[in-house]
Amino acid sequence: MNFVRKNVRTFLWGIAIAFILGIFLWNFSTRRLIDCVVQVNGTKISYSSFLQTVNMRIRNWYDENPEAELTDDREKEIKSEVLNSIIQEELVHQEAKKYEIYVSESEVINMIHSLPQFQREGKFEPQLYFYVLRNYFRTEPATYEAQIKRAIMHQKLRNLILSSVKVTDQEVKDEYERRKIKEKLEDFSKNFLQEKKILFYRQWLFGLYQKAKIVNNLDKIEKGS
Repeated sequence: MNFVRKNVRTFLWGIAIAFILGIFLWNFSTRRLIDCVVQVNGTKISYSSFLQTVNMRIRNWYDENPEAELTDDREKEIKSEVLNSIIQEELVHQEAKKYEIYVSESEVINMIHSLPQFQREGKFEPQLYFYVLRNYFRTEPATYEAQIKRAIMHQKLRNLILSSVKVTDQEVKDEYERRKIKEKLEDFSKNFLQEKKILFYRQWLFGLYQKAKIVNNLDKIEKGS
């Protein structure tokens, strides 16, 4: 007890330092959490990029519903849709890298030049391109072009996966007779193949979700903000 009494100030300083250090570490870990809305197989998606996409979706919603009021429930739905879209996009991107899907710069340029929002009278207009990116998409050309490159990668992967989906004449005939529809057999055959591709792709995506390690921090961030 004599030892404690003699060193009480030292103990108090030690407790104070530990308390301050604990607050610092808690704030640091909280900031790290806030900046990561979700992890997909270890890849972190920032909360700021998530909010940027959410805000763009909300602006689109107001454009489509100028007289309506955005409710809390609808905002939550938009956030959920955006988060699911981000997770799916990242899962597909990771698979595209595994398959070593290559996209050239000319493919990116050609895609951008073909988009109607950057055209005047059917021709690509550079000034319009920069204007739309700055005032509507609110992003830099390099960032947007990287997004286009990813989109082309994903489409190539999708095409590769779906190229294996086939239907036999007998499958078409059996399904055509089972449904008893008035559509022409030739048209039905194309639609039936498309249905099968959509189902196959959904199953493939579901398989990615099942194998993936996903850490969703959105609720923690929203409740803590």
